[in-house]
Order: sequence, then structure tokens, then C-alpha cells
Amino acid sequence: MNDSLPSAAAITAEVLLDVFDLPVSFHRCLVPVTGGVTPALMLSHAIWTTQGLDSAAAGWFTRSQAQWTDEIGLSRSEQETARRALRECGFLEERRLGLPAKIWFRVRAEVVWHALEAHAARRLSATSRGG
Repeated sequence: MNDSLPSAAAITAEVLLDVFDLPVSFHRCLVPVTGGVTPALMLSHAIWTTQGLDSAAAGWFTRSQAQWTDEIGLSRSEQETARRALRECGFLEERRLGLPAKIWFRVRAEVVWHALEAHAARRLSATSRGG
């Protein structure tokens, strides 16, 4: 028997809430257009964040590295790789402002939408050709 495992009595509601924190979900349709699960996860979260912004923000929001990690579980290197992929696709704009500097992000929704449309058209074309 493994003594390092907690007994059933040690599993409390507090432990379960800590272990089973809020789930992280993302839009699966973004995987093929972003190039992977990690950038799709980051873009999904950025889209979700944008939906709650005041119109005066013009789509811009800020997130620290620690906030991204806390909210979606990505490490520093995963964030950097995902951000690079999203910038290269034109899906995410970034700017550094303030002292101390903060990174501000904005989703380019029209670019995302066009990429999704193009992907859907390619899938439809492949399906209609039988392959």
C-alpha cells in the first residue's frame, strides 16, 4: 500500500476545490487556424476577456505573465510561444505601455474570422471532392 496517498478522510471539500479549480476550456475551431492547442487556448481566453471590456477600451486589455499562468495554466515559455504564433498570424496585437511597462493585448477579430472562414471553405472543398 502506498502511504503517500491521502486517505479518504483526508479528502475534504477544501482539498477538492483546490485540486479541481475552475476548468479551462477553449474553442476547438481555433486549433487549425492558430497552429496548435496552446495558441488556441490563449486566443480563446483573449476573446473571452475582450467580451467583458468597456467599449472605451477599444478592445485593449492587459494581462501579466502571472495572470496568464493563473487563468489558463500556461508557463512563461508556453505563453511566449503562443504569443509569437498569434502575432505572426495577425490574430493578436501587443503594445507595451506605462512605467513599469505593462503588455496590452488586442484580438484582431476580423483576421480571426477570415481565417476561420478560409479554413471552413478548405474543409468544405475537401469534403465535396470526397477527400
